[in-house]
Amino acid sequence: MIFGDLKPEHVLFPDDDAGGRPAFLDPGLSLGHPAMDLGKLISRLVLHVLAVPPQGAGVRAVVGGIGQFTDTTTHGMTSAVRADWLWQLVVLWLMDTVNILTTYLTAPEGLPLPEHARAVIGQADTVCTMLERTSAALESKAEGPALWRLALDHAATAAGR
Repeated sequence: MIFGDLKPEHVLFPDDDAGGRPAFLDPGLSLGHPAMDLGKLISRLVLHVLAVPPQGAGVRAVVGGIGQFTDTTTHGMTSAVRADWLWQLVVLWLMDTVNILTTYLTAPEGLPLPEHARAVIGQADTVCTMLERTSAALESKAEGPALWRLALDHAATAAGR
């Protein structure tokens, strides 16, 4: 089960007096690879770190946390299943990043974008460099764990500018 892009505007909250439950207008639920939600989460975390870099050791903390969470998630998988899972995770991460970046870059002029979107646009070259380097690792047929570490390294390098 993939949760899609659940945003605040996709939830209708009843009046306080009504006491009803929130209604989901467009939850975007679908079936997909188990790594899809994590790929989207990683994509958005990395985009945020690239657009608004944290101070000090913040970049390493975020990237390290992503790595630790993924290690925990894949613990107990056979090496072949883990390799495929990590490869899929990187593909899904890159797909989501490209989707978000192209959405921001092709927004009509004059369309008010959130501050975060403008910050991502300001770092489009950095994002594209990270995408290009990680895509090259995909094309080289790097195995899942090696590809995963390269992807994290490219994200950390891009954020470290």
